[in-house]
Amino acid sequence: MEKWSASWIWVEEGLRSNNQYMEARGSFELPMATESAVLRVTANQEYVLFVNGFEIGRGPSPCDNGSQYYDIYEVAEKLRPGRNVVAVLAYNFGTDKVVTGQRQGPGGLLCQVDLGPVAEGGEKVCATATGKGWKCRVSPRWRPDSIRAHMWGGYREIYLADREDGWELPEYDDTDWANATAVFEPNDRRSPWPRLLAREIPHLQRQWLRPIGVIGEMAYLGTIANGDSVLEGGNRSVPMSIDASVPGSYPNVTYDFGTEVVGYPELELEAPEGGVAHLFYGEGLELEHVDTFILKKGSNRVSSFGRRAFRFMKLALQGTPEPVEVRSVRIKSVHYPYAEQGSFVCSDEKLNRIWEVGKYTTIVNSQDHFEDCPHREAALWVADAVVMARVVYQTFGDLALVRKCLLQVARIQNGDGSIPGTGPENNSFTLPDFCAHWLFGVKEYVDYSGDENFLAELWPSVNRLEAWFRTQEDGDGLFANANRDGWWCFIDWSDDIERKDKVTAISCYYYKFLLTVAQLARRRGEEPRAQELEVKADGLRKAVWERMRLPEGPLFADCLSADGLSDSVTAQTNFVAAWCGIMEPEEVKRFIEDFYLAGKLPPIKGAFFYHIVLETLFAYGYREEALKEIRYFWGAMLDRGATTWWETFDPSLPECTVPSPYLGHTPTFMQAAIPVSFSHGWGASPTYLLSRETLGVDTSRLGEGIVAFRPGAVGGLSWARGTIPTPRGDIEASWSAAEGGEYAFEAQLPAGLEWSAATSLQNVEAAKDGERTLLTGTFTAARSDYSCV
Repeated sequence: MEKWSASWIWVEEGLRSNNQYMEARGSFELPMATESAVLRVTANQEYVLFVNGFEIGRGPSPCDNGSQYYDIYEVAEKLRPGRNVVAVLAYNFGTDKVVTGQRQGPGGLLCQVDLGPVAEGGEKVCATATGKGWKCRVSPRWRPDSIRAHMWGGYREIYLADREDGWELPEYDDTDWANATAVFEPNDRRSPWPRLLAREIPHLQRQWLRPIGVIGEMAYLGTIANGDSVLEGGNRSVPMSIDASVPGSYPNVTYDFGTEVVGYPELELEAPEGGVAHLFYGEGLELEHVDTFILKKGSNRVSSFGRRAFRFMKLALQGTPEPVEVRSVRIKSVHYPYAEQGSFVCSDEKLNRIWEVGKYTTIVNSQDHFEDCPHREAALWVADAVVMARVVYQTFGDLALVRKCLLQVARIQNGDGSIPGTGPENNSFTLPDFCAHWLFGVKEYVDYSGDENFLAELWPSVNRLEAWFRTQEDGDGLFANANRDGWWCFIDWSDDIERKDKVTAISCYYYKFLLTVAQLARRRGEEPRAQELEVKADGLRKAVWERMRLPEGPLFADCLSADGLSDSVTAQTNFVAAWCGIMEPEEVKRFIEDFYLAGKLPPIKGAFFYHIVLETLFAYGYREEALKEIRYFWGAMLDRGATTWWETFDPSLPECTVPSPYLGHTPTFMQAAIPVSFSHGWGASPTYLLSRETLGVDTSRLGEGIVAFRPGAVGGLSWARGTIPTPRGDIEASWSAAEGGEYAFEAQLPAGLEWSAATSLQNVEAAKDGERTLLTGTFTAARSDYSCV
């Protein structure tokens, strides 16, 4: 455990409030330059760090109070002989309710600078550490009484630029500031933050982006000139000018960033006599006012403290006695720094665009954790993370973010053993299917990484979760009372599914859960337990068949309650039964051909659930039908202007519609209090599936050193090629039409990897070329035999 001399600090108790920004300063003398100065810092909930006036970084990674992350920076190059100042702006949300249970706990800041040892083997010296010797104040720059943007997130901001006083600079005089109040000691079990964890992933990648287009200008009694000068590639030698000096005028310009961007908007303005600037944001053109900047006279560089997610941004000015010159409009975009990025292209340009949009949607939803959506709650929803992890394995080959997210969810496991449906902070959202999805994600990570230490660390959590599932059984082993008060029996975001008592899909997931625990137990050397779990799973499968299957087959009813089997029979329930292995292969074929493809069941509108649909279609040889679904569902989103994938989508609605609280894409439409999402990573499944099933490179068993090749030329495709980065090196593959109706396949992979080929891949030859293995073969486009998932 790291040694801490620092204490958690905040302003004195009488000054604490909701939506609070605190500024804190600590100083120390340095007789000479030092080669190493390690700064550790964290806050509840956010901080921006300065050393001698230089902005160093911001954080920490969002986390549960019980496992508080801290960041580490090497700051020696920012120090100087003489007096040095560490300044931290910290923010605490307060006690208002957040729907997903985030932003918990009181305000707290912890910071310490340790100078490297002067001699080899010596000890580090603490130069400064938060405590009563630090100075702090409630920041005068933000109004604390601003209103909430919505109940899933934080507050709107009102920033007072005329209150800026250079507080972060080393020469600033903080004599009049009060001393900080030490609130808790680090790692104190009695504190809100009893456990400190060093950051587990790299700091986010940051990049300045400018808008690419002007959507509209509205002078509204004022004037606007050269609004396009701030665009990417714009002519900034003739600056933008906005005049809102006429009483009541409200000139504004709406900018398009081209796609969803996530980060911190910044404006540079010259306001000779001040004025007010407003920023509105929207993933679509339903823009919402969030940020207000009260400008000071002269030069202003202002930015939101809170992170924003949007495609469109409107800048509006009012009350400017003299025209304001707008010199810059941009955003410091942030996302997880994937080192490698794969590729996929084929002869169908629409599929290429679908693959790229899924890749980008995953990137913008990859922040300090996988986020369900960056605009609304930015929460770590379990099933969303598991789908995005599959994209990562096939597209980025990165392990750190996936590992962290699975661990973070385990750290907030409930006392009864269940896994919250969302994180990263402990909350009351229990989704029984998401409990199973978490374990599926653990198994997939272990298969991909081969990380036995990870499995050992999580094994106690797996055991507690299995015990929780057992307590939910009825006399036959079925999962019972799945729709109890306080739970959310999700399955898919659809009103078509009936969810009463013994919900068929949940028992199917439970069956797959038991088999997955058995596989992991066998990996852990617990053979007797693995066999016991498999026997239990067989009994559950028999109970599902006997009690939930329609007499005429092959379909299963949605649920079983005291009223008997439900009249409701949906594609979702039956795809889950197929995907989990409850259905026999011949039954799967009958369900898909006679009911799903025949259009006899309610349509699926959930981008999330489609990953189960598509995986099942590919697994049972319905490649042509899978590509048709991808073109239909995601292609229609593209046709309506999607640049990231929407949370849900109904292609049957009029083509002019996009997600909105007032249109019917979501079951919650007309509930204006729930912002709908234009950027949801749970809909990115075509990206990993096109690489895995169409290009034909499956890295899911990379942890065993095995890559599977099963290319598939269907849907009118004549060629495909791509690259799959992995921790073991890049895999490159391609195929194209050859003579006689055959397709020629080629692949290159690191020589240390073994490979397997589908039976459809013929005439396979392999040769070593230095540190690479070169593979060639041929295949036909005929439908492959279906097989059990």
